[in-house]
Parts: sequence; structure tokens; C-alpha cells
Amino acid sequence: MDNWEPLNIRTEILNALKLKNFTKPTRIQSESIPPAISDQRDILGAAETGSGKTLAFAIPILNGILNGRSTGSVSDDSDSAPESDSESDSEDDSEPEVLEELDENELGCVAVVKLPPDNYTKTNKKLWAVILVPTRELAMQVKNHIEDVAKFTDISIAAIVGGLSSEKQERILKKGPEIVVATPGRLWEMVQRNEPHLMQLNKVKYFVIDEADRMVETAHFPELHLMLEKINLKKNNKRQNFVFSATLTMVHKAPYRMNIKNKKKVKKNLTPDDKLKSLIQLIGMKNPHVVNLTTVNCVTSTVKEMQIFCSVKEKDGYLYYFLKRNPGRSLVFCNSISCVKRLASVLSILKLNPLPIHSNMIQKQRLRNLDKFRANDHGLLLATDVASRGLDIVGVNHVIHYDVPRTAEIYIHRSGRTARASNIGLSLLICTPDKKNVYLNVLRTMKREKELPRLEVQLRMLQTYLVCVKLAQEVTTLEEKAKKETASTNWFNKAAEEMEILLDEDELPRGMGSSDLKKHKKLVNSKRKQLDLFLSTIK
Repeated sequence: MDNWEPLNIRTEILNALKLKNFTKPTRIQSESIPPAISDQRDILGAAETGSGKTLAFAIPILNGILNGRSTGSVSDDSDSAPESDSESDSEDDSEPEVLEELDENELGCVAVVKLPPDNYTKTNKKLWAVILVPTRELAMQVKNHIEDVAKFTDISIAAIVGGLSSEKQERILKKGPEIVVATPGRLWEMVQRNEPHLMQLNKVKYFVIDEADRMVETAHFPELHLMLEKINLKKNNKRQNFVFSATLTMVHKAPYRMNIKNKKKVKKNLTPDDKLKSLIQLIGMKNPHVVNLTTVNCVTSTVKEMQIFCSVKEKDGYLYYFLKRNPGRSLVFCNSISCVKRLASVLSILKLNPLPIHSNMIQKQRLRNLDKFRANDHGLLLATDVASRGLDIVGVNHVIHYDVPRTAEIYIHRSGRTARASNIGLSLLICTPDKKNVYLNVLRTMKREKELPRLEVQLRMLQTYLVCVKLAQEVTTLEEKAKKETASTNWFNKAAEEMEILLDEDELPRGMGSSDLKKHKKLVNSKRKQLDLFLSTIK
């Protein structure tokens, strides 16, 4: 652990890092942690995906909380925590003094762990840090990463996200977590309810915005701007801010229609410096230490980038061809929920067992599908861009952009789900003629002079895959039609029964009779048998 020693990190944290086999800091960590810990500087960090940005802000925060406790900064700041009802409550908040030494041979160094006395309660604790992230899954992931590093401390961490019971999360906040990782929407909802623990929001010692370029877009996260107004309402010179993203310094031209509309207002194109200055002003940062480690290519060098150019009708066939010819853990990105649902139906019939994830799914199902994907070396995840930022899934072999991403930032973050932690991976973009301009604009933003190399395809073999996909699409259409007709028939029969009307088969609307449904079912079975025959030839 010699590489960590110059960073001035406490022993409790070093032991946790050793336990996770993090024997040396990444570049973003080694350049961010020293000024954050030693000089208490605000940090503005940009580095490629999978570079370890989470620990770059988590370690200084944990280090600062432990140091702050030991110097008694909690008691010095009399208005930092909600007032207690009695003297006994304030005594319960006193800092634990019991120390325990771990076996030196077990970890290679001695960890000093503070354990609470019997009368110590976690209620009315100081809220030290708030960490804001764009998605629920990322919030859970960040919480877990921080808990790993805080293993040998008693620092409490909570995730507050949408999609889960607000009552349950209120109970979590009543326990007084010292670090809150949250999505802006649910956190602002709790603030508006005057949740007691969150009344300390404008007094927090540490404030983090992860994936900042996405988060500060007003249209996507209006709650964040309201929260920043509340946080900055009371000037807090002691607050330390951390802002991180893989595309923090990336800028691109506004759409043509926006340029025409605002041509009188816009004097020049936004530069990376302009973008950083606006972020600094919005968040209220003080002379931040800027760490920009983004590369010329923007995408990690261990990602092999390729593309397929085909017609809209052939997209499903090319996707199926690639998935069958390249076994491994694959993540397919779509631009819409409807596309994810349609692909899930088609690929299920083709027996690829896809796992969908999108914002309309309940949170438990989203997390369950992510866990299944992580557990399967040949897993297939179909996702909207809700899964494009920050998610650290080990061993993703391929990222497929089924739909061309709308911006270069989205392309970079999607591609960053593979080749993490210095592993290698493949990013494949499927482009159709109607999206050619969007694709070229993405390349221009990344300052690429050449198009991505084409994926080599065996055309004879491709034809068989295209036939299979066509049959699967037909089965999907027929089954969807059968569901609608069955639902209509059931409704019609129920309405007739309530009105005490007896209907003959020939009196039912066309397609609703039992004979019609049987013919439909027979046709579906016939198509399925045809498909099974073709599938057996390409195994």
C-alpha cells in the first residue's frame, strides 16, 4: 500500500482499500485526493469512464469526517445538527471513545476503529455530505462503493432514490445517516416535506455532483437547480464541493433550429472554459482545483470501436447476427422505452433471454434485472440511457448502440460501460441512412476525422439470421394482435353478459369469434415451428 501513503489517508480507509485489493490509486485519484485532503480545495474532475472517480471524492469525504470527529468539529458547530430535546440527547451524540485494534497480520497494518458506547444513538447526527447522481442504480452503486471503503469506520451512509417507498426512506433518514447519496427528484421531495435531517442541507461540509454535465441541464433535473438555490442561500465558506464527469469539458453545437432561433443572442460557440466557468458559478465553487484527464479520442483506449451501416429493416437482423457470433456479456442501448420493449419481445422469441431496463419499470425489477445480468457471463441487457452513466458492471464484453446516440456525451458514456478497469471491450454502433447526419455530428464533436471502421459480416450467413428475425417479428406481431383481440372479446362478452344479451358466434365483431382465435393461434404455432427449424440450423 506504499503508493497510497503520500495521499495522507487515514489507516481505517487504507485497510479497507487493501481488503478490496486497491493497491495503488488511479490517476484521477492521485491528482484529486491530495489537494482535497491537504488543502481542502474544491475539485472539478474530468476523466475517462471506469477511471475510479467515485473513490476520488469518497476518500476525501470519509477522511474529512473521521478527522472532523476527532477534532470535535461537530460540537464546535452548534447549529450543524437539529436541536435535541434534552441534555441526555446531546450526551448520546457525544463521540464514541472506544478503540479496537485489528489483527496486524490479517491486513498488514493496524486499523483504529471507533465503536459507539452503549448509550450512543444515531439520531440527530450531523449531515456531513450530500452526493447527487442522475440515476437510481448509480445511487445504489455509489453507496455500496463508499460502504466498502468505510468498512472499518462507523460512518453511516444512505441512498435516497425514487421508485422505492418514501415512508421507508423517511425512516432511514430518521436514523441520521452522515452521508446521503441521492437522486435530485426524491431528495427534493423529502426537503419539501421538511424532513428534519435534511434541514441541515445548507450546512453540509461536503457536496458532490457526479455526472455533472448531465445533472445541471435544467430540462432534465429542475429539482437540482432548486436545491442549489437552497444550499447556496446561506453562504457556507466551509463547504467543500466535488464535481466529476467523463464529459465535463466536452461541448457541441446546439441544434440548427436553436442556432437560428437564438442567432441574435449567441455571439460565439460555447468553449470548454465557458462550460467549466458556468458550472463553478452555478454550484458556488471556490477556486477549484481542476483535474482534466480526458483524452483526445474521448473513449477509453481499450475500447475497440466499430460500426454497421444498414437499412432500418435489417437492424434487428444485424443485431441478432452480432449477438450470436460474439458470445459474452452484452449491453444494448436504445433511445426509447418502446424500442426496448419491442426488442425484448423479438429477442425473447429468438431465445436470447434479454433483460430489459428502463424508467417505466418498478425499481425492484430494475435492480433484479441488473443483478441477473451481473451474474450471467452471457447475459444480455436491453436498456435506455438510464443505464449509460456511471454503472460499474464488471465484464461487459460488448456495448451495442442499437439506436445512434443523440449526442457525443451519450456515446462516450454508453461506450464506457465496457472495458472498465483496464479491461478490453467492443463498442458497436448500428447506423441507418436516416441517422447518418446524427452519427457524423457525434464524430465531429469528438473531433474524429474518419468514420468508425466497419464490422466485417459474412453475407451468406447473415441471410439465415435475417430470415430468423423476420419470422420472430411476425410471431411478435401476431401474438400482440391476438392479445388485443382476446382482450376485446373478453370485454365484449362481459358487457353482453351484464346486459343479459345472448350472442351467437356470427353476431360477434369480426375477429372476435372462437373460430377466428383458433385460426390465429394455429398460424402463430406454424410460424413458431418454422422459426425453431431455422434456429436449429444456426446453433
